Amino acid sequence: MKKPEINLKTIEKKIVKIPKIYKLIFSLVFNIGIFALCFFLIISPQLDEKHKLQNEYRELKKELDRMITIKNNMSKYRQDFERINALYQESLKQLPEHKDIPNLLRNVTNLGTETRMKITFFEPKPAQNKEFYQELPFVIRYNAPFHNIAYFFDGIRRLERIMTVTGFKMAPDPKSTPGRLTLSGECVAKTYVYLKEEPKKGAKPGGSPKK
Repeated sequence: MKKPEINLKTIEKKIVKIPKIYKLIFSLVFNIGIFALCFFLIISPQLDEKHKLQNEYRELKKELDRMITIKNNMSKYRQDFERINALYQESLKQLPEHKDIPNLLRNVTNLGTETRMKITFFEPKPAQNKEFYQELPFVIRYNAPFHNIAYFFDGIRRLERIMTVTGFKMAPDPKSTPGRLTLSGECVAKTYVYLKEEPKKGAKPGGSPKK
């Protein structure tokens, strides 16, 4: 079978006979198609990559600015840390990690001696676990003139270790001498111990400390 021959002159004559308006439309459509093809295959991926790089650049610049800010304020952060650490150490003095009942009793006894208040009874009670500390209550009975009692409890307020006093009971001492009224009283004082670990739920409170 004989293959058909392509006559270029015949095709050229047919193309020449096509109206110019159709040639213009064809040329416009062809160029648009080429542009669209180039856009989707070449330009669009590059634009996407450009936007991605721009976003990464912005994020890296934010991180760099944050690091520069930290670097410029490092001395301030160090000072803040030292101040907070000093406050923490000061707080531990008021809220120690150990019961240290003997030393507490010694401080209370010395304070009683300084204020001329006689402590007749000092008894620790069972400790109570709280959220991050342990409450150590104890009963104090005392005997002294009113002003001495006031000086004593003012001294309690000034102790480094946190102490609160509740449940005051006072009455005239029947053994008072004429012209010197003394009072006998009782109160419940509480001090506190810092717990490094939060007590487990359902855990029983600590037993009575030794006297």
